[in-house]
Amino acid sequence: KVCHQSSRSLAMAASRLRVLTAYRNLLRVRAIVFANDAPALQKTAQAIRDSFRSNLDASPDNVPALLKEADEAVDFLKQNVIQAEYNPETKNYTQKLRPEHATKEDIVPQGAVPLEPKK
Repeated sequence: KVCHQSSRSLAMAASRLRVLTAYRNLLRVRAIVFANDAPALQKTAQAIRDSFRSNLDASPDNVPALLKEADEAVDFLKQNVIQAEYNPETKNYTQKLRPEHATKEDIVPQGAVPLEPKK
């Protein structure tokens, strides 16, 4: 019985560490994606906190799916959200692309077979 309890405690500790890591990853990526945009930084931090708090009582069986959702959110923010800054002199917006952004070459139509990279 002692061995069973300690292995369950170990599993819970590992799960807690994974949840905290996912939380920190979301906060980090939002800081990068919304740099210099105080309202967006504030709103996204609150949304992340609210989301994690709403799942405090999630069953252990649901934790892997919630973690997968957090990982997918990190990837989505990194690859798909582009920050644009207004330039009053030119009256245009300047996009700030990062290396991890998806490009036209990265997009494969649904059902299409991706081509092998050129050698």
